[in-house]
Amino acid sequence: MLTLTKSNSASCLESLDELSMSWKSLEEYVKHHGGDKPISRILIANNGIAAVKGIRSMRKWEYSELGIEKALCFVCMVTPDDLAANAEYVRLADEVVEVPGGSNNNNYANVDLIVDIAQRKQVDAVWAGWGHASENPSLPARLAADKRKITFLGPGAVA
Repeated sequence: MLTLTKSNSASCLESLDELSMSWKSLEEYVKHHGGDKPISRILIANNGIAAVKGIRSMRKWEYSELGIEKALCFVCMVTPDDLAANAEYVRLADEVVEVPGGSNNNNYANVDLIVDIAQRKQVDAVWAGWGHASENPSLPARLAADKRKITFLGPGAVA
């Protein structure tokens, strides 16, 4: 229950107005909130349950916050084993990029490969989840150094 007082009534009413707004686009939402870089194409540089949870969480935010379906496009890295298993995160992806199988140094922990895919697929951001390359401080730095300044969704390089 919301109780309005003189001290909080203006800010609460502004919040209520904002909650009831409907957004025509992700760009409109970002501009309204003072941003200048919409993030719509996201590279998922992880697999398994981490990728599933990441995609589902962002889809939930997308729908509840924006009220727009498919404002976000998920480009997922997938190994031949993930494809053969018809992994759930592969089914949730909007696009897939096949990467080498084997050790995670060949795929999900390979910063060079992740940056290359991010550039080729022209994503706005990379989400590496946990483990793999998410723990490599060079990933956020390398993405930020790209001419398009690809956003790393996660802790900064010094975290």
